Amino acid sequence: MHDVIIIGAGPGGMTAAIYTQRANLKTMMIERGAPGGYMVDTYEIENYPGVGKVTGFELSEKMFNHTQELGVEYQYGDVSGIVDKESHKEVHTTDGNVYKTKAVIIGSGTQPRKVEAPGSDRFHSRGISFCAVCDGAFFKNKEVVVLGGGNSALDEAIYLTGMNVRVTVVNILDSLQADQGTVEKAKANDLIDFKLGYEVVSFNGGDALESVTLKHVHSEATHTHATDGVFVFIGQIPNSEFIRDLGITNQQGYVYANAKMETTLPGIYAIGDVIEKDLRQIVTATSDGAIAAQSVAKYLENLEN
Repeated sequence: MHDVIIIGAGPGGMTAAIYTQRANLKTMMIERGAPGGYMVDTYEIENYPGVGKVTGFELSEKMFNHTQELGVEYQYGDVSGIVDKESHKEVHTTDGNVYKTKAVIIGSGTQPRKVEAPGSDRFHSRGISFCAVCDGAFFKNKEVVVLGGGNSALDEAIYLTGMNVRVTVVNILDSLQADQGTVEKAKANDLIDFKLGYEVVSFNGGDALESVTLKHVHSEATHTHATDGVFVFIGQIPNSEFIRDLGITNQQGYVYANAKMETTLPGIYAIGDVIEKDLRQIVTATSDGAIAAQSVAKYLENLEN
């Protein structure tokens, strides 16, 4: 029986683990990917206090090593469900393991939203990518399209130009949603062009992606844009399918958690990008993790009493 099981080893989950372990709670993290979550694939981080400019991999490694130095138990696994037994919880994984715990912290994060257009599935990993850090080197000295207008899209576009990749940023809105500093940096880059107010209506090619068909959202005029690849950054989908039957998510699948990171089920907490919130950043996820850990400690103390 664990005191707390943390689902997801992103910045929020790892922070929660540090706090619960230091509170002498028997803690386990379960993660289905690399520790760090979405952070590990981020090329450059400049807004996490105290570390200056750092890669996502480096910050992920530092956080994970911190958990291991404290003795946090770590398991690789894909959680398929949580069963609330009232007296305790059961965390089930797809490989058939069942872990018992007094409390659960859900920090399962999000996954990239796909473009619902013909060719999207066909050209996945054959021209369509969701990670410039992972796949950018394949497009060195070539031309690509980056879909999206937020910070992730522009940061990845800027990163790609470092490999002499010419980038066309395509955004369905007439404006960019990234912060002003990032927008100015992208617009000052000679290797970045913009097509605002356009959406992709099809991905085209033979064995690999060769072009995209773009439609102007106002005039509905279409044209074909030749490209060697497309990087998609149009938002995220919460990784919450495994808890849909618990009734703690909204219609979009995000978990509702209050200021103490409590869900509507006693002993089950949620943190980070998977919860309903306005700002999804590393620093807000770590804050969520610290708060959830404190709430779990108080919850377990009340159970004992």
